[in-house]
Amino acid sequence: MLNRFTDRERALLFGAFLLVFGFGFYTVFSIIQDFRSSLTDEIYETRSDATQLDRVIREFNYFQGLQSGGSEEDVSVMYSKLDQILVRYGLKDKVQSMKDTSTIIRKDYNKITIDISFRSVYLQDVFKLIYDIEKNKQLQGKVDFLNFRKPFAEKEVYDVNLKVSSYNRLQKGK
Repeated sequence: MLNRFTDRERALLFGAFLLVFGFGFYTVFSIIQDFRSSLTDEIYETRSDATQLDRVIREFNYFQGLQSGGSEEDVSVMYSKLDQILVRYGLKDKVQSMKDTSTIIRKDYNKITIDISFRSVYLQDVFKLIYDIEKNKQLQGKVDFLNFRKPFAEKEVYDVNLKVSSYNRLQKGK
């Protein structure tokens, strides 16, 4: 069949065939590449959805506990959870003092506050502690107060005072 064509026509047909084949290959390759990139994006979104769902569940449980009064976050539980976080970031041995106070607010809520004083700590470790309390909800509470000062001009360590508070709804029978 190709014998009917001249050399010039055969070269033109061969070039057209290569062009169509190349365009088809490019189209198939780009469709596969787009599919792969969309799958990769979906995987990253799914990972962030799982962490966001965990955060929402923790917040829901926390606020549900406040509403129903079922949140039994007493001082000993707060100290226990706080100790775990302090050990995780190597801050336990840097604690100079920890003391707690309890205050009743409008006869409905009990506010438990733990004052923590650190000596000679790195700020990044303290910020990790605060992040675990505020964002990761490792402790059912929040940081109300943060104060730090640099005792030594030549060192990158700080003295830090921190107040962590938790609110519990009082039972009606109390």
